[in-house]
Amino acid sequence: MTRVFLGIGANIEPLRNIPAGLTRLAQALTILRLSPGYRSPAMGFDGPEFINLVAEVETSLTLAELNLCLKQIETEFGREADAAKFSSRALDIDILLFGDLTGAHQGIELPRPDVHQFAFVLRPLLDLIPDGVCPQTGQPFRAYLPRIQGQILEPCDLVWQPLLNVSG
Repeated sequence: MTRVFLGIGANIEPLRNIPAGLTRLAQALTILRLSPGYRSPAMGFDGPEFINLVAEVETSLTLAELNLCLKQIETEFGREADAAKFSSRALDIDILLFGDLTGAHQGIELPRPDVHQFAFVLRPLLDLIPDGVCPQTGQPFRAYLPRIQGQILEPCDLVWQPLLNVSG
């Protein structure tokens, strides 16, 4: 099993779509922990604010299989493959860390560069792994905090209850 950190966000009905997306994700992999949710303004375009969080998950899927699974889930939530990079999203799921894998793999850069650039990725990641170290640079993730100073980020309540399997 591989430990993976996923960045999850939405700015189209996020209080509905993120919990629904988490329920869908839980059908495909094991969700271990979730960071708190954070509100932030849309970046790179004029649109509604986003809610973002990070999920720590465990999976037996390969990187390629996981990426395909996440793209399928995004598509189920209305994501179009050719949508502009900076645009509104009902659900956006990005692989931030996949075990200790680094570099480019099948078009996926690991760790995802957003980890070092955006408060809405770094802050929730640090909530889960405050002493985490970037596998590519060997630097603690907290060393990147000065890069995100001034970026607006507000904690928000986001409720998700996993469905329990009850055998009877």
